[in-house]
Amino acid sequence: MSDRHRAIIPGSRYPGKWQGPRHAGTLTRPVPHPPDDSAIRLALWDIDGTLLHATGRLAVDAYNRALRATYRLVGEVARISTAGKTDRQIALETLALHAISEDQAQALLETFGTAYAADLAKSRTELAAQLEVLPGVQDVLRRLDSLGVRQSLLTGNLEPVARMKLSCAGLEEFLLPDVGAFGSDHHDRNQLVPIALEKLRATTGEALDAEQVVVIGDTPLDIACARAGGARAVAVATGRYTPGDLAPHRPAALLATLRDTDAAVAAILNLEPKTFDLKS
Repeated sequence: MSDRHRAIIPGSRYPGKWQGPRHAGTLTRPVPHPPDDSAIRLALWDIDGTLLHATGRLAVDAYNRALRATYRLVGEVARISTAGKTDRQIALETLALHAISEDQAQALLETFGTAYAADLAKSRTELAAQLEVLPGVQDVLRRLDSLGVRQSLLTGNLEPVARMKLSCAGLEEFLLPDVGAFGSDHHDRNQLVPIALEKLRATTGEALDAEQVVVIGDTPLDIACARAGGARAVAVATGRYTPGDLAPHRPAALLATLRDTDAAVAAILNLEPKTFDLKS
């Protein structure tokens, strides 16, 4: 196998420069069971663009209606870049463009969140029809579960909205939302890893180090969030960002998709081997 067909996952002991995989290929040998010491014990998943893809604007429209009604906005809701941001951060940045101060915005964030979730719940059947589970997701979730890895969420979605999306997509079987971190926990995504760890300790009594946590997401802000919290960052180019967009942010591992279960699990858990054959 020539070097140009070899992708090195960052963090590997394999010598060489990381080129960043453009396509997840075939693992060179079976994935072993993760070791008990210093192993990844908690996988925190982003939702939109990582686990799921929405084919319509139902959630966006419900969000905007709730924002408009709660803050009495006149005219169209201002548009901003939203990828990787929490729902609360999006609200604060949007409201600033409507000349609403942060103090005024913060005072009604809970009211807004309740209105948004209630509006979206009215269209639950339509929401379920618009949500598609991305290729490979269910197999990776199932494999990690079989290896004894706890799995939950680290998402910018408000908690009731995140739970609704999981339920609509049928993914709640392998994910434990009670130990997840959400956009309703803090507007700054970089604060969410410690929140998830504290929820895990409070809920299960299990205390993990940040190094035993992996964050899987599809945006540069997912990578930054993992790094800020001391966790492993695995980027997947299944959202709006390409592998070339994500590579400069230096995730610990970068996958084009989650279609190859062995490759995805090895990357997520930082297991040997770290070398993958890349399919053209």
